[in-house]
Amino acid sequence: MWFKNLRAYRLTYSIGLTPEKLEEALAAHQFSPCGKVDQARNGFVAPLGHHGEMLTHTVGHQTMICLRRQEKVMPPAAVNERVAEKVEALEAREGRPVLRREKTTLKDEVMMELLPRALTKSELVFAYFDMQRQYLLVDASSAAKAELLIDQLRNALDVLPLVPLDSHGDTADIMTRWLKSRVPNGFDLEQEIELQNTREARNIVRCRYQEIDSREVLSHIDAGKRVTKLALLWRESIRFVLAEDFAMTRLRFETKITDHGDGEADDVVGTFDQDFAVMSVQLGRLLDELLEAFGGVEKI
Repeated sequence: MWFKNLRAYRLTYSIGLTPEKLEEALAAHQFSPCGKVDQARNGFVAPLGHHGEMLTHTVGHQTMICLRRQEKVMPPAAVNERVAEKVEALEAREGRPVLRREKTTLKDEVMMELLPRALTKSELVFAYFDMQRQYLLVDASSAAKAELLIDQLRNALDVLPLVPLDSHGDTADIMTRWLKSRVPNGFDLEQEIELQNTREARNIVRCRYQEIDSREVLSHIDAGKRVTKLALLWRESIRFVLAEDFAMTRLRFETKITDHGDGEADDVVGTFDQDFAVMSVQLGRLLDELLEAFGGVEKI
């Protein structure tokens, strides 16, 4: 359950959220599988899977939740082939070319015809509330996936005043200064960077597996580019790529974080709790130090 990505959000004011209130709210929004004519369905499931029944799982001040999205899989090639057959039949029957709007209608008919027989695929999105910091931390590689979970939470809670967690300073400018001078204590540069021209958004340079503070890379900054993504190592414990929107991708926890010793937890729930406790503590400290290095939390 170690997060591979991180998109952080914060509550702009307290709504008195507790694990008990959250469990009660999610109960009315549990996942149910797609019906015959559903293209997709979303709902909350137990974070522990079949090892638990509750829709929340709390360890200390952290409460984990999990959203399941199920959608029907209909290969475009199969849909297009069936539409082509219907178009050919209609043209032969009426002796005229089929209009574009008619093709659209035929495609809708084919989709409804295939839906009951379509296979399904599912995806899980994990997130947890840090009740002390009033954060919601989502394991999502894209903003769209995180917003999917947040939308479902808003439906369940009615009120959820969340904004993306961001720093008071300009993230791209600060990362650019780090490259030209030095990174703060506790952070080390890794061998990956993305730079973008401030005057031409399509002018992007990506470098991997090379010294990013080299003259070759710095020449792009001299030419007017800013750092929009930067790979970092925090306290020799967590590797990640930080983007200018303060999102983190490719999180990797080092062995000294993930190794708890010889079998202190000999069951699935115990192991989950240990991993969750360690991960949440480390991510909380990482965010605290990262925000401090970027000038504090963005003011609203």
